[in-house]
Amino acid sequence: MQALQIHTNGTGGTSGATTAAIAIPVDSSGVKAQTVLVSVEGSTYVLPGITGVEATNASTIVNAGAPLLLNVMGLTHIAHLQLTAAQRITVTPVEM
Repeated sequence: MQALQIHTNGTGGTSGATTAAIAIPVDSSGVKAQTVLVSVEGSTYVLPGITGVEATNASTIVNAGAPLLLNVMGLTHIAHLQLTAAQRITVTPVEM
């Protein structure tokens, strides 16, 4: 297992009853991150994509304490949707 290199803060938001999206943040060199770590306070549906992407109840579920590492090369946003209640979501750039 390789240690993650995190050199800058990510972006965050709060999931709600309707889908919303967070722009993929830039890494420490100022370019859009190619890999991100998605962490949540509680279970949240997520779906990476381009502008206009929408998470649904068929999207990937991320659970608290089990962050998801995603390759987002060529994508622009991470859509999110609450599972049962509003939850904080954070998308952090990872440098490999």
